[in-house]
Amino acid sequence: MSDIAFLCHPTVGHLNTLLSTALKMKVEGVYNPRLLVPGAPSLGFRLRPDILNNVVDVPAMVERAGLPLERLRPALGVLYHAIRLARSMAYQETRIALELFTAGAESGAREVIRRLEKNPVEVVVTDFVFYPAILAAEKLGLPWAAVYHSGLTFRGRGVPPWGSGLPLGTQTGPELKAAEDAEAEVLAKLARKMNKVRRSLGLGPGPDDVLRNPASPWLNLVMSHEGLEAPRSNEGQSCFYVGPCFSTRRGIDAEGFPFEKLNNNLYKVYVSLGTVFNDKPEVFRTILRGLDAPGIQVVVSAGAAYPSLISKPLPSNVLLFRRVPQVDLLPKMDLVIGHGGNNTTNETLAAGKPLLVIPVGGEQHDNARRVEYLGVGLFLPLLELTAERLRQEVTRLRQEPTYRENAEALGLWLEESDGPTSASALISLLARRRKPLCLPLGSPRTVTRTGLDSLLASLDDSTTPATRSA
Repeated sequence: MSDIAFLCHPTVGHLNTLLSTALKMKVEGVYNPRLLVPGAPSLGFRLRPDILNNVVDVPAMVERAGLPLERLRPALGVLYHAIRLARSMAYQETRIALELFTAGAESGAREVIRRLEKNPVEVVVTDFVFYPAILAAEKLGLPWAAVYHSGLTFRGRGVPPWGSGLPLGTQTGPELKAAEDAEAEVLAKLARKMNKVRRSLGLGPGPDDVLRNPASPWLNLVMSHEGLEAPRSNEGQSCFYVGPCFSTRRGIDAEGFPFEKLNNNLYKVYVSLGTVFNDKPEVFRTILRGLDAPGIQVVVSAGAAYPSLISKPLPSNVLLFRRVPQVDLLPKMDLVIGHGGNNTTNETLAAGKPLLVIPVGGEQHDNARRVEYLGVGLFLPLLELTAERLRQEVTRLRQEPTYRENAEALGLWLEESDGPTSASALISLLARRRKPLCLPLGSPRTVTRTGLDSLLASLDDSTTPATRSA
């Protein structure tokens, strides 16, 4: 049985979609998935900020899932950039995130190359910003698939620069001009840095717009549905929307969670600030004060803020946890208050629940605007957060049924897709054909359950040689 290599940064958000797909491929038994993730064994204690613990926690998630794991060496500079990232906001966060993602790209690529030469694979599947894997696949001439959590990085008419947080539809104005200038600066710096690494590895220059265009000439998998996105226009022919990719994570870590404490007679609100920016106890406390009202039950996934929150009295309507089985919990909630991370946003919409988004940085602001655009929730800027303002927004979401109705409609629509199955099938086809998988121009990009077999048959007949390789 041939191997498929899955590689990503050591963060929960970047791992989740790849892990779901790898688990699906393991169950199908055609290919053997193995994960290569920068990481370290358990330290026996927790670090601060909590983002630093990802190098231990994320590999441990892979091991608990029963998948083969190879720990890569964390790159030099990651510690410094990770600390800066945890304390950043807005477009600054985007800049720092790219510095983190590109830290040690050359040494990381050389390590991945050595690993894959020692234990060959048919295909490399990588998070779209895990550059060591991309470079290694190109150097070795391997087919590779880029995985996107959503379509946010792609361009489209009326779609502001990624990370700007401007409303969808913004087409003029000084704020848009400033965001475009900032994005151009970031993209130019990224292209210069990556081309320097490419030259050192003996590779030709990469695309100028390395972040905003589809990463792979072979296969690009967007773990979303076109119905969840603003219109995009530059995905290219090898880009497929396979749908949210978390179904194989249902039931993971759910055993032992006290679901019996949920009160069906109350309006249940789930609160989470994700896995990177969650060490914000004062933000949680403000939210909980705003939710301290009759008829409401609150479930909190506090992450790194848990020790601080549990050390002081909480409102009587709060159930506090360090972490929860989110995929299993969401269908039982009435409203989600979150940070706007890709996984939480897509998982909430798949559960058919409205959102109140309080973003911190990066794609979170764009997801907040996406939630507004879809009519499934509201955007509350962090700097405007007060208990009273939060209470007002929650009241609006409760009293105006359109938000719930739109969210429920999207949830039903998403039942058409099966992210892990479609992603696994496309990766398997790429492994067999070893040619790019290309849609005819103008074709629908969303892969549905009922259309998967016919799509695979048409792709099997129409694949073409790669346009960019080592």
